[in-house]
Amino acid sequence: MAKKDYTILIISQQAAKVKKFILSPLTLKIGAAVLGILIVVSAFMVYNYITFQKKVSELHALRAETNSQQEEIRSFMEKITLLEKQLDKLKEMEKQVAKDLKEVSELKKNIKTPPKATKKKTSLVKKEEVEFKENLSFREEEVSVLDKERNRLVSRMHQDLLELHKEFSQREQNFKELKEFLQAQKSILLATPSLWPVIGRISSGFGDTRLSSSSGGTRPHMGIDIPAPSGTPVVAPADGLVSFAGREAEYGRLICLDHGHGYSTMFGHLKDLFVQTGDKVKRGQTIGTVGTSGKSTGPHLHYEVRFNGNPVNPARYLNQSS
Repeated sequence: MAKKDYTILIISQQAAKVKKFILSPLTLKIGAAVLGILIVVSAFMVYNYITFQKKVSELHALRAETNSQQEEIRSFMEKITLLEKQLDKLKEMEKQVAKDLKEVSELKKNIKTPPKATKKKTSLVKKEEVEFKENLSFREEEVSVLDKERNRLVSRMHQDLLELHKEFSQREQNFKELKEFLQAQKSILLATPSLWPVIGRISSGFGDTRLSSSSGGTRPHMGIDIPAPSGTPVVAPADGLVSFAGREAEYGRLICLDHGHGYSTMFGHLKDLFVQTGDKVKRGQTIGTVGTSGKSTGPHLHYEVRFNGNPVNPARYLNQSS
């Protein structure tokens, strides 16, 4: 049986021409196959393009999310760094407070009659240290990091860090107040005349009745007398400022020290003066020597302690271990 050919006519209305194409069945099949292949290839390319665009869009979204997470991580790191600095600062303040507390305790041990402190109690130091250590420990929580809860968890972490920052600030303020309190206590203790100005026995006590050279009557002794060989060093019983250093009719060569916080001391009948008015002296510093200047019957130190201008018994303040 003869194969049939296919004829394709193309008619042009303007030129009134007819173009004729004769296609064999084989040619038509080949053309159909090529057209099918082109359609499949085109569809595959379109699919690949759509898939590629989708992946590009997802990549952009992942990059944006990554950038957002990096910003959050940077924010957390900055806050954590700040908290670490505050923690280091609080540790330094804790060491300083412990050091001040130790110095105050040692000074109190060396003082027979310590001055009255303010209404605050040093027990606050231990309380603040305990609370500080308890609040520094973070609670360990098991959290399931799910995408739908990430925003909530991030917000919660920000809030926790903010609260921790506030707590650190409050602790820092508490430590500052404790440090100021301990410094004040230390200053009071350093101003308390606790050292013996010269080592010896007390030959005439505070309040003893003695004759007055000016009136001829009797008067109470406003200090204590400590006999010692002439030239024996006399030391400052506490830190202070020399308010007077010179001669006086009754006391002879006299030194007066202002220790602050209401305390002052007087040293009479001296032989030598090693300080001048306006000098600052430290606890234990030699300020003069025992002598017989003024109205004295023999070498000794006349020692007075005054609190807010009123004479008090120096023996109450003398450290027995000095």
